[in-house]
Amino acid sequence: MARLHLRRDDTVSFPAFFVTSPSKTEKREFVAEHAFLYLSTQHRRGVRGAVMIDIDDTLIDRNEKLLHGFQQMKDMYDRISMLFPVHIVTARPDSDHDQAMRMLRGQGIVISPDRLHMLPARLYDRSTRHVEEFKWECYKRMNKEHHGVVARFGDRLWDVAELA
Repeated sequence: MARLHLRRDDTVSFPAFFVTSPSKTEKREFVAEHAFLYLSTQHRRGVRGAVMIDIDDTLIDRNEKLLHGFQQMKDMYDRISMLFPVHIVTARPDSDHDQAMRMLRGQGIVISPDRLHMLPARLYDRSTRHVEEFKWECYKRMNKEHHGVVARFGDRLWDVAELA
């Protein structure tokens, strides 16, 4: 078994950690389990709010499969969906909404169509700044709608950080 290490990210103003291991599968399994433990604790404490999660390289792999630890991420998604409202926020273009819904459903990921938030197609492939602004605006809407955001998951800083 590979050895895991946690290292705090001191470059951001919120609690963030790097999980290091030679095995990406093991890192995803670790994140999925600890995310569920954190969120179930928050639920028992009566914390309100939503959870935001990215699709690509967070919930599923780049080939739209649940391999190498992504099955555990999907299982975490299923378990937290029973505790908090979950929104999927992706930089995929909104012109692909129907296809994304079919792909998610095909992987057993159940989401209401209005909880799948996609980048406006006119902004797709223009700049990372558009992605950052889109994800930040989604966060602000969910924060207001659900009286908080309990957690955000993604493989990029813009998935989890405040817009500077």
